[in-house]
Amino acid sequence: MQSFLFAGRDGRGAARLLSMLMACCCLVLSSALLLVALATPAHAAVLSLDAPHSTGDGKPFVVTVTADAPGDVVLDWRGQAVTVPMAADGTRTGWTGQAILAVPLDAKPGTETLRARVAGQPKAVSAQTGVTRAIAVVRAAYPEQRLTVEGKYVNPDKAALDRHEAERVRVKAALALRTPERLWALPMERPVAGDVSSLFGLRRVFNGEPRAPHRGLDLRGEAGEPVTACASGRVVLAEKHYFAGNSVYIDHGMGVVSMYFHLSAMDVAPGQTVARGQAIGRVGSTGRVTGPHLHFGMAVLGDMVDPQVLLENAPANTGATTRE
Repeated sequence: MQSFLFAGRDGRGAARLLSMLMACCCLVLSSALLLVALATPAHAAVLSLDAPHSTGDGKPFVVTVTADAPGDVVLDWRGQAVTVPMAADGTRTGWTGQAILAVPLDAKPGTETLRARVAGQPKAVSAQTGVTRAIAVVRAAYPEQRLTVEGKYVNPDKAALDRHEAERVRVKAALALRTPERLWALPMERPVAGDVSSLFGLRRVFNGEPRAPHRGLDLRGEAGEPVTACASGRVVLAEKHYFAGNSVYIDHGMGVVSMYFHLSAMDVAPGQTVARGQAIGRVGSTGRVTGPHLHFGMAVLGDMVDPQVLLENAPANTGATTRE
């Protein structure tokens, strides 16, 4: 009461009181405006999707996504989420990004749904937050191949099988990598100049016994010929395996991993960064082979795919004599 009466008798006190009341009102108003701003969703980028209407089992394909605002985009495909880094496309009003996707070899024919959504948005996309595309999966035609190799490579002993299983664990970990950076560029470079001696997907028969299909591309090469990286990346494995011999695995980012088998020499080490076209080894005949050549493999999101689709000047198949 005394303070109030004093304020009433003193003009300066009244001014101070009024100033305090106005400051409190401004603080309340500012807080309210901040809450409204936080509650109001920012403009979600409008997306468009360029993807094939159909694909064959074991065949990789390229997806291009565009947006009218910056920010990463997520592709939901066969139970996996792939983050696509977006970059300005030069129009000053658009952003674009690419990813490589695939279905595994021997996938059943049917329809798969590809979803593109703004990063941070739920999988159930709407017209404001994403777009979907139905992609038909068809059965690709793959021929049969009969080979004769040393008996130990058809029916390995327990020690060899144990070794192979230990190698599979390390390979599985390498193929499970989902490095967010995109280090690859299309088309990819051929690792050797030679033509194809065995196609991806061949139904293999070793010494009369059916085995798993060929999950790589065999390229002709002279023993000791340099083998180069198909794209920039980071070496994740460089070791000798029972079936594949001297093997190099390179992570190219976004779930894309390339591999190079049967090398006579490995010129890189795990953890090393390599550039597109850099020599990473030499053509050889280590492991289960019938002669020197390069087995070139590619995995997309953990599934082995036909690498020939992604290569520049894809090598022709001339009917092969030197094979794994």
